[in-house]
Amino acid sequence: MSRRDPLGSPEKAAFGGLDAIEAAQVRRCARVLLRRPLLRADGPDGDALPAMRRYADRLQALFAGYLGYRLVIEPTFARLYKTGRTPDGVRGAHKHNGAPFTPRGYAYLALVLAALTGGGRQLLLSGLVADVRAAGTEAGLDLGTGIVDRRALAAALRLLIDLGVLTETDGSVAPWADDASREALLTVDLELLGHLVAAPLGRFPSAEALSRSAGAGAEERHRVRRRLVEDPVVLASGLAPEQWDWLRTNLRSEAHLLEELLGLRLEVRSQGVLAVDPEGYLTDRVFPGTGTIARIALLAAAELLADGSSDAADGADTAAAPCEADGEEGAAPAPDGSAATDGGPWTTVSLDRLGTVVAGLVERYPQAWSKDAVRDTRRLARSVADTLAQSGLARRSPGGLVQISPAAARYRPVPDGPPGTDAPGDGDSPDPAPAADDAQDSLFSL
Repeated sequence: MSRRDPLGSPEKAAFGGLDAIEAAQVRRCARVLLRRPLLRADGPDGDALPAMRRYADRLQALFAGYLGYRLVIEPTFARLYKTGRTPDGVRGAHKHNGAPFTPRGYAYLALVLAALTGGGRQLLLSGLVADVRAAGTEAGLDLGTGIVDRRALAAALRLLIDLGVLTETDGSVAPWADDASREALLTVDLELLGHLVAAPLGRFPSAEALSRSAGAGAEERHRVRRRLVEDPVVLASGLAPEQWDWLRTNLRSEAHLLEELLGLRLEVRSQGVLAVDPEGYLTDRVFPGTGTIARIALLAAAELLADGSSDAADGADTAAAPCEADGEEGAAPAPDGSAATDGGPWTTVSLDRLGTVVAGLVERYPQAWSKDAVRDTRRLARSVADTLAQSGLARRSPGGLVQISPAAARYRPVPDGPPGTDAPGDGDSPDPAPAADDAQDSLFSL
């Protein structure tokens, strides 16, 4: 029986009539938009904008048909509206020092956007601050004028400057956080401002209502594909039963589409799937990575998975159904051709237990780590938990628990040296090597 050609689907129509070089350009543009949903001509990867304008119709058809996303391409910017479910472990806005935005920072960001909407193209910083505080008062917020509030507001302004919505025409926002008497002249890109927010927030009474509306009307295939493209790891237990059935039935055709349209390769394990970007471009956080925290995270996860015991019976997902497929499409094998065997339930450990394992690694290899990073092992344990969570390999739970995903088994390190060697010889450099898997050296995409 002949199989349906997965590349003859409507989603592939965006490549119709193109030669290999042109198809590669469309694919590159699509990848850039996934990485940078708000792309400016004068920003990172801005050199791709002329090609996006050339292939605008095809890119709009690709995103609408494959993911249900809307794409707007203008002469100076492109905006991909990633509406729908928030990806697992999504990372939000960050300050210039790398720290994540606080709730106060997000509140100020919303107030700044409200103050800028309907305003002029240029304004003084002092006037904008006054408008923001007036908007906060109108919203019933108790805003302060101290250093904490000024720094949160300055972080929101600097984020909009990085996005190109605001430009520091004369003076700078940064000094104002420490000295409220400082002034600056700001220029607003009103066109870009109008495309910044993905949905008209004023129509929704709560964040929950906005989330429900964003996902409403999306087809099942779009919901599943968004998970594959946006989440680091997609476990079967994290999908609705009908979504997992759809993916399992269409696994081979979806794997073909994912690679042809976006250059991603689908890996299949008994617990679920993940999309691998061989080039690493779509990976904004590499795992395994370099540095003390990343290397300790790799070793700690492997040690806890090898132990196999959980500190809490509640809250951990049970193993999902394996990837045997029904019907014609079938399930893809593991990348090495073997049966998909990675998996098992989530391993739940307390932060104290994680701290004990981390402290043991620090003590075992004293010369391998940054002294500043390992000075406070409890803080290091929290950083390790965050690193695993941001890579889709763990999640933080109430009560100080950390749940390690079965997908972390993909990164089991093996020692250097001949087979059977259990540890590095000198005891001072763990240098964890990737597990012996054909796809192990690939970086999974976020």
